[in-house]
Amino acid sequence: MPVPVPKTEDAPPATTPEQLLDNLDRAMRDRDKALYETLLDEDFQFTEFDCLGNIVFYNDLETELNIIVGSRDDRENSSSTEKALFDIFSEFHYDFHFLLRWQELGSEHPETFPGDPDAHPDEDWEVFSGRVLMRMLDENGDGYSVDQPMTFKVRYDEKGLWRIVRWIDDPLTGSCGSGEILMKASTWGQIKSTIFPIDAS
Repeated sequence: MPVPVPKTEDAPPATTPEQLLDNLDRAMRDRDKALYETLLDEDFQFTEFDCLGNIVFYNDLETELNIIVGSRDDRENSSSTEKALFDIFSEFHYDFHFLLRWQELGSEHPETFPGDPDAHPDEDWEVFSGRVLMRMLDENGDGYSVDQPMTFKVRYDEKGLWRIVRWIDDPLTGSCGSGEILMKASTWGQIKSTIFPIDAS
């Protein structure tokens, strides 16, 4: 059976980028499925790169939700016994150590080809970069830890709320030298892929 999640008060709406990141912190720590789902933009993309700049993990909105909170059918069926990532771990620690913030101007990101994932010519995005620490444990005390640079790109939607449109996992510091992997460590993408396979592009 999925591990029960304690009830908490509703989080404030993400009317600022800062509140959005606060809500992400809360959704992860509380394993709050409903809150997590509200944080992601309909054009959300998760990517993880290796030290050579190659994408090693990728998923879109629906895949992300399937992994973290469960499939749409499971989310609509309260009696489902299928476990998502938030169900597997009874203890979840998440800390985002902010380092840099900048604005990604739409005028500098035109569409260079049809479906260009980096294009947003009509709007500016806010970008937050820093280090994310996670620790997740199941009811037996087994689990994973993450210490990884990550970047969040957020956009202001038509409902007046900020949402995460890009979640980028950056290479681990010291993971490469002369193009070769020098160390092994768990990344957020690896953990999600271990439990629920994620297609690499």
